[in-house]
Formats: sequence, C-alpha cells, structure tokens
Amino acid sequence: MDNKALEPDAASITMEEDLMCNGNSQPQFPQLQETSLHKHLKKVENQISETQHFSHLPKRSAVDLEFIDLSYTIQEGPCWRRRGFKALLKCLSGRFLSRELIGIMGPSGAGKSTLMNILAGYRETGKKGQILVNGKPRDLRTFRKMSCYIMQEDMLLPHLTAREAMMVSANLKLNESMDVKKKLVNEILMALGLLDCAHTRTGSLSGGQCKRLAIALELVNNPPVMFFDEPTSGLDSVSCYQVVSLMRSLALGGRTIICTIHQPSAKLFEMFDKLYILSQGQCIYKGTVPYLIPYLKTLGLYCPTYHNPADFIIEVASGEYGDLNPMLFEAIHGGMCALEEKKNQSENNGPSVCTTKCPLEAGHIESHTFATSTLTQFCILFRRTFITICRDQVLTHLRLISHVAIGLLIGLLYLNIGNDASKVFNNTGFLFFSMLFIMFGALMPTVLTCESDAELFSVSVLTNIHHPVSGEVILTHMCFYFMHLLVPLEMSVFLREHLNYWYSLKAYYLAKTMADIPFQVICPIMYCSIVYWMTEQPPEAGRYLLFIALSTCTALVAQSLGLLVGAASTSPQVATFVGPVTAIPVLLFSGFFVNFDTIPKYLQWSSYMSYVRYGFEGVILSIYGMNRSELECPGKVCKFQQPEEVLQLLDVEDAKLYIDFSVLGVFFIILRLATYVILRYKVKSER
Repeated sequence: MDNKALEPDAASITMEEDLMCNGNSQPQFPQLQETSLHKHLKKVENQISETQHFSHLPKRSAVDLEFIDLSYTIQEGPCWRRRGFKALLKCLSGRFLSRELIGIMGPSGAGKSTLMNILAGYRETGKKGQILVNGKPRDLRTFRKMSCYIMQEDMLLPHLTAREAMMVSANLKLNESMDVKKKLVNEILMALGLLDCAHTRTGSLSGGQCKRLAIALELVNNPPVMFFDEPTSGLDSVSCYQVVSLMRSLALGGRTIICTIHQPSAKLFEMFDKLYILSQGQCIYKGTVPYLIPYLKTLGLYCPTYHNPADFIIEVASGEYGDLNPMLFEAIHGGMCALEEKKNQSENNGPSVCTTKCPLEAGHIESHTFATSTLTQFCILFRRTFITICRDQVLTHLRLISHVAIGLLIGLLYLNIGNDASKVFNNTGFLFFSMLFIMFGALMPTVLTCESDAELFSVSVLTNIHHPVSGEVILTHMCFYFMHLLVPLEMSVFLREHLNYWYSLKAYYLAKTMADIPFQVICPIMYCSIVYWMTEQPPEAGRYLLFIALSTCTALVAQSLGLLVGAASTSPQVATFVGPVTAIPVLLFSGFFVNFDTIPKYLQWSSYMSYVRYGFEGVILSIYGMNRSELECPGKVCKFQQPEEVLQLLDVEDAKLYIDFSVLGVFFIILRLATYVILRYKVKSER
C-alpha cells in the first residue's frame, strides 16, 4: 500500500467512528430519544459503523467538482430521418465540495441522471460547458480512475458470495499482497454490516444488503468521488436510512458524494448537506437543506406546516401550484442563491477540508489505466467466470444432461446403421443432424439464462427429436430467440465494472470466451462418444477422434456466431428476427440439401460462407473417406457398398480434411474478433 505521506493541505480520506449521522445531529427530534423507533434506528446505524477505521485503504486526496454553463443536447429521430436537437440540460452551473453529501433532485424527466452521467464522465457526445476538478479542467481518464459510479440497479453476479465478490474487486483494483487485501475486505465488510452474510451468495441477499455490497465493491480502492443513481430506489425505510447514513458517513470521511434521489422522506432529506434541484433541464435551487424553505419564502412560496419540504419542492417543480418554473429559473440566473452559496463556500474552506487549492498529487493517482496487468485481469476474471458457470446448476447440469439424453435418443433411433450399405442415406442424415445439434447446442448457455424457458426448450427437443426437421427448427428458433438474454445481463455487469476501471475489455472478453471453451469441448465429446458407437460407425480410433474434433470445431464456431448476433442485437425483437435469418443460408448451402454442382453459379460463393458445410464435409470424409473398406450389404445388391460412391454422391471426393479444419479456424477467429469490435463500439457508444 502506498504509505507516502500526504501534503499538509491534502485530505486523507478515512472514516471516523463519530462521523455517522446520529441523534445528536438532529436536534429537531429530541423527544424521540427514548422511543423504541429511535433505538431501532440507532441499532441499524451502529451495525453499519462498528468499524470505521480503514487502516489498509490507499491514501487519496480530496476532490472538489465544479461545472460552468453545462448543457447537453441529443439528436431526435432515427439516423436516416433526424428531426433536430433536443436540449436535456441548459446552462447549469454549480460546485460540489468534498465532505458533503449532495442530492440531485427533481421530478421525472428533469435531467437528474443525465447531469450525473455527464459529471461522472459517462456522457460526452453533445456536452457543452466546463467541468473543473480542484479548479483545473477535468482530464476524463484521470478523473474516471479516481471516481466510481454505483447504478440504480445492483448488477451483481448471483453465484458469487459477498466475500468472493469483494476479493475479486480487491484483486483487480489493488496491487498489494494477499494479506493486505484480506484485511481490507474484512474491514469493509464489518464497517458496512455485511460480515454476517459474507458467505451468502449475492443472489440470496436482500435489497439493502445488495446496495451496501455494491458500495463496498467500489470502496476497495478508496475513490474520492462517488456517484449514486437513485440509491434508495426499491428499498424499505430502514434500508433507505442505512444507505443514506452510509453515504453521509462516507462524505464526512472526506469524499465527495453525489447522488440522485427522487422524493426522500423528511428524515432522509435532512441528512443531505447540499441540494441541486432541477426542473425541465434547468436549476431551480442550489444550496443547503435548511436554506430551502427561507429561499422559497422570498419567492412567495410557503411550504405548509408539517409538509415534507422535499415533496413540496417537487410539487412546485411539477406545476401543481401553477407554472412557477420561469420564476424559479429567473431567480437562479439573477443570483438569489449566490449569497447562500458564497456563505457555504466560506464555511467549507476551513482547514479540515481540501479546496481547489489542494490539487491531486500525481503520487496518489495510478500511473497506468488499470491497477493490474492484462494478464492478471484475465486470470482473475477467468477464475470468476469458471466458478460462476460451475455453480449455475441449470446452466451446467441441464446442459450436460441434454447432450447425454439426446445422444441416447439419437443412438437408439439410428442404431447400428453406420456399416449398412442399404442405409447410407439414413446415416448421412444422422451425421448432418449431429452437426446441427452440436451447432445449436453450443448456444444453450444463453438459452438457460431463463429457467422456465430452459425447461420449455428441453421438453420441446425431447418430444420432437425423432423428426430431424422439426427438432432442427425448434433448436434453431429457441436458441436464437434466447441467446440475446445473456448479453444484456452480462453487459450490465461488464459496463458497471469496466466503466469504473476494474479491467479492460480485452481481458474480460478473453476470460469470458475461454472459460466456456472446456464445456464446449466436453459436451460434444459426450454426445459423440454415445452416438458414434451406438450407430456402429467405423471402429477406428482415428476416425472417432476426427469426428469429435470436427464436432468440437463446429460447436466453437456456432458459439462465436451466437455471441456475435447477441452482441449486435439491440433488442429481443431484433435477435429473434436476425437469428433464424442468419441460420437459413448456413443450412441451405451446407451441401446436404443441395450439392455444390447444382447450385447456380451466381450463388455458389454462398456455399463458402456456410461453416456447417465444412463441418459436415469433414465428418463425411472421416466416416467414408481415408480408404475405408466396403460396407456390409444385407441384401443381394446395394448401390453404395463402395464408400467412394457416397463421397461422389455428396460431391466431396476432392475435399481435404486440413482445409475443413483451417476454414473452421478462420471462421472462429473472424467471428470472435467481430464480436470484440462490436462490444468495443457499444462501450464507446455508452459515453
């Protein structure tokens, strides 16, 4: 850990035990000191703040954030028919200081999340105005390394425990010894009241626990600036109080805490230090909480007695008392909040707070984009992904069971036909359908992201597999219909972690794809081992291994295609349409339905674009090629007793196995690279 002493005027961000919001900080409720409700709330906040000294956190300088004449516009309409521009934010200015809990409020559509996304660096296109960090123009890359963004929905991997998720965060964010990381993780879990559920999987945590875990994951590297998007959304009153109390404690520890909040209760409202209230993309109030009511009185707006001020200002902004927004806009532009703002700045420029005179020291900022190397990130993410796959019982167990069950069913259906010259057409149909099942079975991990749909999928396959065409159609439509589901789920987790500078895109993509390869190898081996011997194919080790190798290559290419379609699809409707459409030409030009010679010359190039063609061609060569002996003929005359006649019938007598393997390898690389490019484009488009 970097133990280098901070500059005298820099703030070391820690959390002190007495910084938690307590009864003494709320003198307006002295009569509740002895009530059971207040005792219960005291118990909750003590649970969160038992251990507030983080002796192993890295030292970071405090950060003040300022924005001047900030505007944001977007283009309306699709790209082929633009309807002009729409302004979401208009000439906003403000200053958010360290050691303050700032709440961005406003009615729905006021621009709260847009403002916070711009301040966090998540939106750049269409932005105008200045953003200053400690009085200097913001360098986005440097700022992103010292800040974190905690989204409204807690995107957590459900199959990891809270401690495992914390260790992944520590391993990715800190370049320290394992002993230091474990001690820091224990301190954070204890401070946030998560120690009792440290070994509970995140999918079983409550809403409040998930929110605190999301905060804990980002707290590992001690970011000076933390953004929260609707942190109390979906939580009960006790959990809301826990979360807001935690945010206030983090702010008092030296951080700049900025959050959007819709309509807090009166108790939560008073815990904020500063408010920045928006309406129709413009500011209608910026200042402290106690000054809000007096400020509104100066404008002739009187909050009813016993009425929540937060509710009142939202009602005013929403037009329930008439269209008062123009008056509020004019008051802000006229500087009516300036006196209070100047007063607050003079109060906050004391010796205990880092102001714009305290620029971040270079020693406190990572010298590289990420704290760990790409190789380290890959190893950590590979292990996490592999553990997640293994623990997903639906994904792993049903995936293996389906390959075994369908393999047995196919083996029984085509029992002992492999060496029968009178059943060559049935055998070639079996080989083609095996390629189809392997192809679409590679997409099953995306299908199994939804349990009920996975059950429907397995039942449909098992009840229709006796008819190759119907089974093929079901596999095609079901797999492609659900394969987009994995990408949005994974993309949400990836975007949260990547945009908070946990790891690079290439490390994540390599780990994600490599971790699933063992299963893409094991499943075809299981299926091929069953059907190859049950159907009495040539009992030769070389042919058997070639059959498995070609099936595995086809599965890997099919998985790559599924990733590409899923990553490129913008909605379930698009994926549902694109999936079957892309499958049709692949199947038509595979060489089974139409021989290459019979395809019109102006369409023959399409045959080279069908990767199933190369898998099917290679399988035919491995079964009937390589100087195989004559087939058994149960009758007097069999047309295809010579294996060479089968190769001639299917127009593959001149094909080469090494070409088939090479082309499948090229397809694999191109599709994977294309998926990576699309993911990178999507990440950039998020900004």
